[in-house]
Amino acid sequence: MLASALVFTLFGAIIGSFLNVLILRHGVKTILGRSECASCGHELQAIDLVPILSWLILGGRCRYCGSKISAQYPIVEALTAIAFGFVGATPLPLSVQVLALPILALLIMISVYDFFHGIIPDAWSYAFAGFSLVFSLAYLTLIGQLSDFTALFISGPACALPFAALWFVSRGQWMGLGDAKLAWGIGWLLGPLYAFTAIVTAFVLGALISVFVLLPLSSPKFWAFLRHVTPNRSSSLISWGFTMKSEVAFGPFLAVSCAVIWLLLLFGLDPLNLLEAGPFAYLNVGLF
Repeated sequence: MLASALVFTLFGAIIGSFLNVLILRHGVKTILGRSECASCGHELQAIDLVPILSWLILGGRCRYCGSKISAQYPIVEALTAIAFGFVGATPLPLSVQVLALPILALLIMISVYDFFHGIIPDAWSYAFAGFSLVFSLAYLTLIGQLSDFTALFISGPACALPFAALWFVSRGQWMGLGDAKLAWGIGWLLGPLYAFTAIVTAFVLGALISVFVLLPLSSPKFWAFLRHVTPNRSSSLISWGFTMKSEVAFGPFLAVSCAVIWLLLLFGLDPLNLLEAGPFAYLNVGLF
């Protein structure tokens, strides 16, 4: 199992490099063609493209022009490596493990793209939902519980409906329609109980981030403190986009909560043991 986890981790780092290409070039240019420096346009060589290591060795700067290279590159590569490594360590057949990889890759892509652009590409949401349904069908077949497929199938649109309603009522001000499409796939992946848990967890994470990142920005004392300590800090915060009027992308919270809960379940760990005899027990149908 350790050897499998190591192989999956190394493979994940390589795939993470490719995910960066998909994220950065989506809607901008074709994924075909060699990688090049975003600043000087110099074509990068193989030694410049070793996942994680190249960025660390070069100190996060281009070998040819010295300009800074975004930390997004090693972060995405490391996240993909770690996520794939966890899949490789699960006690699942290799065929099921392989089916899990594109799901995690898509969740990482969706998180990063939504974080930077505030939108989730439809193609990625649809692909995530499709792979989730295929994985669920394969898993239910493996454990001999195909009778639960109907409840699982219904949980997809059931999870998406509240988000779609929020989008419709607010005319897109409270929630993006992309979140509804992502929630659909989460329902197909986790089943009713754990999809509901993932969504609630995402809202809690979003609220905590909003409180600890955005709320201090409304305090005059906070700004006075920053000006006293470092005059440039206030303008830096504004340049990063953090203000009380900021829109916080919700897709990353959904993706992270979904991935964590799903990986726990793949290891046979139930994050909701305390709820098994609780008021939500009737929802516990579907995959796990």
